[in-house]
Amino acid sequence: MAAYQPNANNCECEFTIPIKLNVPITINPQVCITPVPSVKQKLPIFLEPDLLLEPEVRANAPVCYSQNGCN
Repeated sequence: MAAYQPNANNCECEFTIPIKLNVPITINPQVCITPVPSVKQKLPIFLEPDLLLEPEVRANAPVCYSQNGCN
C-alpha cells in the first residue's frame, strides 16, 4: 500500500467522503392521562313519543259451536 505523499508545496489536502448511516430508532410512546374533575349538569329534555293509544278494547265476534245437541 502506498503512503500518502503531500504535494510539492507541502500543502495539506482535504478529502470529503460521503457516509450514509442507517441507524434504527425505536420509539416507545407513553400515554399520559390527566384526570379531570367530574361535572354534573341538569339539562332540560322533552320527549315526544309517537304513541297512539286507543282506550277501546276490541275483540272478534264470538263463534259458537253446537255441543251435545245445544244450539
